[in-house]
Amino acid sequence: MPELPELEVTRERLAQALTGLRIKTATLHHAFVLRSVDPPFDSLVGNAFRAFDRRGKHLLFRTDPDTVMAVHLMLGGRLRLRPAEKFKPHRKRTLLSLAFEDGSLLEMTEAGTQRRASVLLFRGALPEHIDRGCEPLDDDFTEARFAELLARGNHQIKTALRDPSLLSGIGNAYSDEILHAARLSPVKLTSRLTDEEIARLYHALRDSLLDWIERIRQACPPGLPASQDLWRRDMAVHGRPGQPCPACGDTIQRISFSGSETHYCPTCQNEGRLLADRRMSRFGIRRRERAPE
Repeated sequence: MPELPELEVTRERLAQALTGLRIKTATLHHAFVLRSVDPPFDSLVGNAFRAFDRRGKHLLFRTDPDTVMAVHLMLGGRLRLRPAEKFKPHRKRTLLSLAFEDGSLLEMTEAGTQRRASVLLFRGALPEHIDRGCEPLDDDFTEARFAELLARGNHQIKTALRDPSLLSGIGNAYSDEILHAARLSPVKLTSRLTDEEIARLYHALRDSLLDWIERIRQACPPGLPASQDLWRRDMAVHGRPGQPCPACGDTIQRISFSGSETHYCPTCQNEGRLLADRRMSRFGIRRRERAPE
């Protein structure tokens, strides 16, 4: 799933390519993607996007005078820029397309069959269901503000980082990287964090996100970020079970819970101890991922 770093680079690239261009055609290839009725989708025609913003995992396309198109890509959604003359919609994957006066076209696709990606058109204030958590890279997101958010409940740290009511835009992949950088166990409870650990987590959070935004800018070819493997293959722990930790050399482990996987280094993050894996714990087994031979 695209998270804050990918979406921030996408927002930048969209702004560079499309700001001020008049929309010539707006086509819904699969009507289910549109989750609103007013204003109608075809009201975009003849208008231009004046600003591209991001709120959490939502991309916000703002037109004249006050209409906003909110896009949520979910797990399998992607945006692609291509020449309109060469565009051939995929029968199943293409959800919508917008053609612009300069001959460019923006296509939204979704892989898989779950159909969770969405588009919402609205006027005025943000709807209630759009991410309301704090933006971790905003200037007013201070260490004190972060400590206040963590004190609202008692959750495992990874759960807190991914909670959109607390923090916007962080998902499974970057929470793993943030926690490795902070040298903290993903299952440690927020109520047990010391002041020093909160400070460490705060700086790891901001530094990691800024670092990955820059990495994606450098790794992504012209156009919009699409193939996450171009940069996520360089992650320290996420998606690398059984591989050596780049910091200490221990073998990276994974645990599963509620349909998602967590990757961590036992030495860097848990004093060398393995965390219980819900996949194996019912058999009384703690399994260590094998390092490649």
